[in-house]
Amino acid sequence: MRDATASWRYEEPFSWVVEVRSSGFGTAEARADDAFEALCLVREELEPFGWRIGVAGAQADVWPSGMARDQGGGLRAYRMTSESVGDLVDTFEPVDPASVTTVAVQRAETERLYEAIRHRARTGEN
Repeated sequence: MRDATASWRYEEPFSWVVEVRSSGFGTAEARADDAFEALCLVREELEPFGWRIGVAGAQADVWPSGMARDQGGGLRAYRMTSESVGDLVDTFEPVDPASVTTVAVQRAETERLYEAIRHRARTGEN
């Protein structure tokens, strides 16, 4: 495990830049329409080398809504359970790197959780 510094900024016209620096890999940077997506791009660049970024936005049960992305730049995302979309968390809030996963696993888990929530809503299960 190595320390890393994540920074993010909004640049005109309409793009977010996320930069992660570490003595282990140098600097990884990505630009996207929102900060969460830029973070995902940086993560996908680093994942093949075994690097994981210890931020809440990299945990399997965290994903932003469309509104959080459009209006909040993806700086906050929802922590989900199979019962509901839960509280908002800061995308770049530091967390234990052991609690994060790959973007692919996170996307799959998000789909699974959303489907479980939709199923519960359709069937009226508690």
